[in-house]
Amino acid sequence: MSPLELFGYLGSVLIAISLMMSNIKRLRWINLAGAAVFSAYGFLIGALPVFLLNGWIVVVDIYYLVRMYQFRDDFDMVRLSSVHTPLFQLLMKRYGDDMNIYFPKATIEAMENATAMLIFRNMKPVGLFVYQSVQGQPGTIEVLVDYVIPQERDFKTAQYLFTHHTSELRRLDIKTIISKSERPQHIDYLKRMGFTQQDDRMVLDLREGS
Repeated sequence: MSPLELFGYLGSVLIAISLMMSNIKRLRWINLAGAAVFSAYGFLIGALPVFLLNGWIVVVDIYYLVRMYQFRDDFDMVRLSSVHTPLFQLLMKRYGDDMNIYFPKATIEAMENATAMLIFRNMKPVGLFVYQSVQGQPGTIEVLVDYVIPQERDFKTAQYLFTHHTSELRRLDIKTIISKSERPQHIDYLKRMGFTQQDDRMVLDLREGS
């Protein structure tokens, strides 16, 4: 098999992989790369239809990626009256198994007396933030659940919660957030959000100048 043929197969593989992405932005980026490679392949072998079609796909992907990056999401956070509300129960029914992978100790019983916040993105419920106050440490909370549905995991919801939304958390007199996790993937996510490791827990300081 010649290097040129391998180049063509690379474009085909990238396009195939893009179609398996649940994240639309990631799909567009990988599809763009695949279409660009396949368009170049069509040009090199003199296949004008392949070159033009995939060149057009590149233009379309760029157009929608520009629109995605220009679009500004609207986030809201609403406190639920209890973990027995219909919205909470629906979220647990749909995503409970996935949620338990990251938060196996977050049972209904464990969250009974906790504060549950439902996060909306463009008026769509996309996440659940459940926490409880740490006894003897005023202004400190421990996160029981910090969950975002798989289709919305592009870090924007987390940035809203831990970065852009810190003024609201401060308004609630929350100064320190503690999260405990044994999953390396979740720990990496917390570090990306500004948490630092202290013994067996991850800590985020929300105080001014921290």
